[in-house]
Amino acid sequence: MPFPPQLGLGAALALLSVCASPDASAQTGDAARGKAYAREACASCHEVEPGIPTPPFAKAPSFSSVAATPGMTSMALNVWFSTSHPNMPNLIIPQKQKEELMAYFAALRAASKQAEPDQ
Repeated sequence: MPFPPQLGLGAALALLSVCASPDASAQTGDAARGKAYAREACASCHEVEPGIPTPPFAKAPSFSSVAATPGMTSMALNVWFSTSHPNMPNLIIPQKQKEELMAYFAALRAASKQAEPDQ
C-alpha cells in the first residue's frame, strides 16, 4: 500500500511499525470480555481458563498453552481465528470479539511469563 507523498518517510515508517506490531491489536481489546466470549464460544472444546478443565472428549489445546507458544503473536492468533482446523467448526468471529480474545490471550501470555522461573 503506497503512502501519500505528503506523509513523509518518518511518519510512514512510524505508522507501519504500529500497524505491524505483533501485539498492536491486543491493545484495543478488553481481556475480561475476551474471557467471557471464550467461556461462551470456546469452552466446549478448549480449556479457556487455567484450572477449569474441558469436557473429557475434547482434544483441543488449552488457551494457556496456545498463549505460551513461542511466536503466537496477535497476528498469528488472528490467522488462527480465521483458519479452519481439523475437528474445529468453521467459526466466524466478529472483529470486536477477535480483539477481545487477543487481549485475553495477551493476559494469559503475560501470566505465563510471570509463572516462569527466573533464568
